[in-house]
Amino acid sequence: MAARETNSDKFLADGAGPAGSWLRPGRPLFVGLVVLALGMYFSISTARLERERYLSERQSGVQRDLSDFRAQLETQVYAHVGLVRGLAVQVVRQEGISDAEFKAIAAELMRGQPQILNLSMAPGFVVSAVHPEQGNEAAIGLDLLADPVQKHATLRAIREDGPLLAGPFDLRQGGRALAIRIPLWVEREGVPRLWGAVSLVLDHEQVMRDAGILALEKDLRLSIVGRDAAGPGGDIIRGARLPASADAVRVPAFLPGGSWLISAVPQEGWDARAWWQMPGFPIRLGLSLLAALATTRILHDRQRIRRLAGRDALTNLPNRRLALHNLGRMIARGRRGDTRFALLSFDLDGFKPVNDTYGHAAGDLLLAEIGSRLSDSVRPGDLVARMGGDEFLVIVAIQNGDDEAWLRSVAARVQAAISRPVAIDGHWVVVGASIGIARFPEDGDDSESLLRRADEAMYRAKHGRASGVEFAGAPLPGQAPATGD
Repeated sequence: MAARETNSDKFLADGAGPAGSWLRPGRPLFVGLVVLALGMYFSISTARLERERYLSERQSGVQRDLSDFRAQLETQVYAHVGLVRGLAVQVVRQEGISDAEFKAIAAELMRGQPQILNLSMAPGFVVSAVHPEQGNEAAIGLDLLADPVQKHATLRAIREDGPLLAGPFDLRQGGRALAIRIPLWVEREGVPRLWGAVSLVLDHEQVMRDAGILALEKDLRLSIVGRDAAGPGGDIIRGARLPASADAVRVPAFLPGGSWLISAVPQEGWDARAWWQMPGFPIRLGLSLLAALATTRILHDRQRIRRLAGRDALTNLPNRRLALHNLGRMIARGRRGDTRFALLSFDLDGFKPVNDTYGHAAGDLLLAEIGSRLSDSVRPGDLVARMGGDEFLVIVAIQNGDDEAWLRSVAARVQAAISRPVAIDGHWVVVGASIGIARFPEDGDDSESLLRRADEAMYRAKHGRASGVEFAGAPLPGQAPATGD
């Protein structure tokens, strides 16, 4: 057949449907939702880890501050233990000490030590001498084993036979103090006897300030427990006990005779924000949403491109490539069983004059209308394809009992659909179709043979009987294919 004048093939407009059609249910949207779910999962996990890391860093900072405070406190206390031991050595060596010697030694030990309030001797655990005496007169005669405040700490020092940090307690002469008490044993006539105790009294607030308590309390709620170095079970020393729900950082301070437990939380709490309020969460969630939308759009466009690769842009019918692909699949199924089908090959009679008279735009409108009519004229499942130009192919399944008459009726429906007038630019245009029919497997068992036999039948139909329908078979003697419409 002579080559037809080809109409321009237009690419379908982007979107192939109303706005937002790429978000309709389907595989792209499903994959996009999976991407969104994974993105949300990782965003939430990251936000939680970010909050945990933030809290861990804050806790580490509080731990570091408390450890610095503890180190300063322990250093000060043990430095003063060394001083009072010096006094204790003199008492033990001399099996006692005179008031004059005590005052001289005490004055030397207190030189340059503003934290020390006084030093005292208590033979028989009754305070007999205090330095400085001025301002501390009320301490003279204090029975350490009878005083309800001093008794328990003194007994613990005796029991453990070592220095013990007592207090803090209120002094009779005013103020709050810590006391380092050391019980002493002296040998008299070769027999160890409990002599009493020497004590060094420290200004509690001054010790705490020098260790850095004020800086801590600016940012932290502190709780210090362990009066008389009794450890975590002791009475409160500073602040109030923090509940377990506060997640306080806890640091023990090891002091003479026991320990204190120092606990702290930030003044405003660790962090009132939930994980979804972390700074990076909205950004990661937004990126997850964008990734999901991008994935959905990309997969939709890929599907659309694959679909358009097999569709004719003008008529939206399968193109030659897809038609040949489907034909090959039907032949393969037919070879495996008893499936039969027929090819109806045709082009439009009278199409070229329409192009010449009204232009290619009018020809395109005509082809689009013919394509729509062809789809409506066959059964669901039958294939209608545009092979190029004004050439079309219809593939119909042949059921058991279908014969030549039935195929002629199918061809007649196709011709009737094509031959109805079409309105173009205010004019009614009528075209027709000559149809050649080839059957599988009677007229061939491969695509090339079937298409060739159908085309040969179409050529005969154009120049044969008035019905314009011919079945595949040998051409009439001396007849050659026509070269025009």
